[in-house]
Amino acid sequence: MRSNVWRIVTAVLLLLAGDRARAAQASAATANTCAICHASLQDARLSAPAAAFGGQDIHRQNAFGCVDCHGGDATAGDKGRAHDVAHGFKGKPSGQAQIAVCTRCHSDATLMRRFAPRQRVDQAAEYVTSVHGKRLASGDTRVATCANCHGAHGIRVVNDAKSPVFPTNVAATCAACHADQAHMSGYTLADKSPLPTDQLAKYQQSVHYAALTKGNDLSAPTCNDCHGNHGAAPPGAGSVVNVCGTCHAVFAEKFATSVHAQIFDRACVECHSNHAVLKPSDAMLGTDAGSLCGTCHGGADDKGAAAATGMRAGIERLKAGIGQSTATVVRLENAGMQMDPQELALGTARSRLTLARTEMHTFDPGRVTPIVNEGMMIVADIDQAGEHATAELRFRRRGLALSLGAILLVVVALAFKIRQIDRRL
Repeated sequence: MRSNVWRIVTAVLLLLAGDRARAAQASAATANTCAICHASLQDARLSAPAAAFGGQDIHRQNAFGCVDCHGGDATAGDKGRAHDVAHGFKGKPSGQAQIAVCTRCHSDATLMRRFAPRQRVDQAAEYVTSVHGKRLASGDTRVATCANCHGAHGIRVVNDAKSPVFPTNVAATCAACHADQAHMSGYTLADKSPLPTDQLAKYQQSVHYAALTKGNDLSAPTCNDCHGNHGAAPPGAGSVVNVCGTCHAVFAEKFATSVHAQIFDRACVECHSNHAVLKPSDAMLGTDAGSLCGTCHGGADDKGAAAATGMRAGIERLKAGIGQSTATVVRLENAGMQMDPQELALGTARSRLTLARTEMHTFDPGRVTPIVNEGMMIVADIDQAGEHATAELRFRRRGLALSLGAILLVVVALAFKIRQIDRRL
């Protein structure tokens, strides 16, 4: 009796499972009706989106279909019914309509909690405040909207290396518009000069780009780190220090105390540029050829020139001292001398050099010179220890030479004695 009951229950479960499987297959077929039709079209503009959506699209993976964005009737077998406006068909949304389509889900916290609980839902509010959003609201349809940056079909998650908004791809994504002279024609800066289109070329020369692409440092800044993404806007002269200070906090703090903080309109950009940020060097400080301070300062009575020259001389002196002491320590260590304390002291001296370069952003020799002097005292102690170690090394070598000489004499005497004994025998 019990076995018969189990057979009946099993049969019912199998039937239910079969029904569910058939329902799932029917649902899948319905969801793909749009894609099946578009994939067969000869026009690549209509067939390519279907192929892209059938790949790694994040919406497809979460069971969203064509009608969720484009509207229409996915169950219809002919174009007229499938594209019926009465069924909400929107076609290819663009401009404000595209923003509305995307934000219908991405601004709904309740809905997004089902798929990506950690994802922000304020992108639309940010976009309204951006340069793109403001221009779109004024009727400019050439500005970037959601699909320009994320794509329309085949959309990947942000942390996917193939996503157009993955850190290593952001610059190229922005450049699709901003490096296109024809597309950017008519756009101007605040001073009414044409908006440049060389930002990508300059950025590719920068230390930031090198760190991102060659150093594999995904935290290195790219376009959206400085300009924002959904709320994209130029930093503005008054905000440059805050933007750079997001990463370079110590330098921003030092610069804020300097006399230049009230003079430089573009703050950090005055010396370091914005897109073509080159690796900083000591050669930038001073008034000689190739330096930056000489751009504004010069002359025997210029206090700024004197300050720059003095700070540069101090840094060069400490750098040269560290180099000489390092060579001494390495030479003595290779000779077998114990120089561990001096190795630690060299690390402290190098930290003083770094600190002096940091304090230089205050543009106050009174804050740089004491640090340089402190570093030079450490170097002097290392050199003194090096002299003692060198003297000890000479003593050991003389002692070794004398010992070897004495041993050699004993060996010769023994050899002579043995020869005498052999002659007697």
